[in-house]
Amino acid sequence: MNPHIPIDARLQLVSDTHVEIYWFQANGFVRAIQGKPEGPQCAPLFRYRAPSDDSIELIGSEGIIGTWTGLRIEGNLLHAERAGKAVAFRIGA
Repeated sequence: MNPHIPIDARLQLVSDTHVEIYWFQANGFVRAIQGKPEGPQCAPLFRYRAPSDDSIELIGSEGIIGTWTGLRIEGNLLHAERAGKAVAFRIGA
């Protein structure tokens, strides 16, 4: 499967309350930064796989930790749904 995920591009969650930045790599790994804007942040390394053309699963040491579905790119935004909520990520270099 070839999901609609930009490879080697910075994906930053559009949010005022959460920090989430992802860099998906062609080798099946994704680097991340997660946390709060003025609070603690962490930088985990996950694996990912694409069960379909418009979805991905993030995989941590304990198994699947998240699923993004309905992936689509509009302009410089990647739109998805996860845990029943719509999210958008800015696509950068």
